[in-house]
Amino acid sequence: MVSSTQQSQRIRKRKQTTNGKTNKRARRAEGTPAFAVHPEGYDAAAADAKPAPKAKKALKAKKVKKAAKPAAKKPAAKK
Repeated sequence: MVSSTQQSQRIRKRKQTTNGKTNKRARRAEGTPAFAVHPEGYDAAAADAKPAPKAKKALKAKKVKKAAKPAAKKPAAKK
């Protein structure tokens, strides 16, 4: 037999986890809300404004890797 205190604590814990579960699930499913990158009144020339992103340099040509040599065959196991 479980004590009444332990029983009531478990009941309270169970109720806390189930309360608002559907709302929490719905909020998680919606994801991050959209927000303005540059809100109204944003001045790019302001002293505290973030600097403009620098233009990326031309990408270097990627080196093509040669195919690896096939692995040497292992000798057959002795019986």
